[in-house]
Amino acid sequence: MAKRSNKKRVADKAISAAVGAESGAFVGAIASGGNPVAIGVGALAGAAAGVYYGDQPIVFQEPMICIPAREQYRLASDPSYIIYAHSGESIQPTGIIDDNNRVGMAEATVLSSVLSEIKPKKKSNPYTRFNKRFKFRAKRKNETGMNYMKARNKAVSAAWRKQ
Repeated sequence: MAKRSNKKRVADKAISAAVGAESGAFVGAIASGGNPVAIGVGALAGAAAGVYYGDQPIVFQEPMICIPAREQYRLASDPSYIIYAHSGESIQPTGIIDDNNRVGMAEATVLSSVLSEIKPKKKSNPYTRFNKRFKFRAKRKNETGMNYMKARNKAVSAAWRKQ
């Protein structure tokens, strides 16, 4: 993975702080029933957590169960999928998604150039085309596959010579 510059690192922390502030304000609003002071305190706490955790790997101290954030309302029932994280595992920050897209596009360009260099399939010769179109009797019940193919190949070669 490419190293990020200091500007990108600061930008990532700012984005993380903004997301943390939104989440903290949301939690503060729910917990207090809409009290503006609690919303502000939640936003500050969320922003601080976003700055602190925004660029560091998070190591789980104990086993955890992770679910998609969009399904938090389904905690009482069962979410669509659950990930079990063992203690000691970590979540790494991946950087800016645009960088990942650029890397992916570069890889796709390389792959397309390699695929375009692949030679086209060789055209079959006339005998092979004749053999594919040749109509022969059905295999008999008491006939082995090897005997059937011998008889078919003999008939094909005789028909090809008569042509």
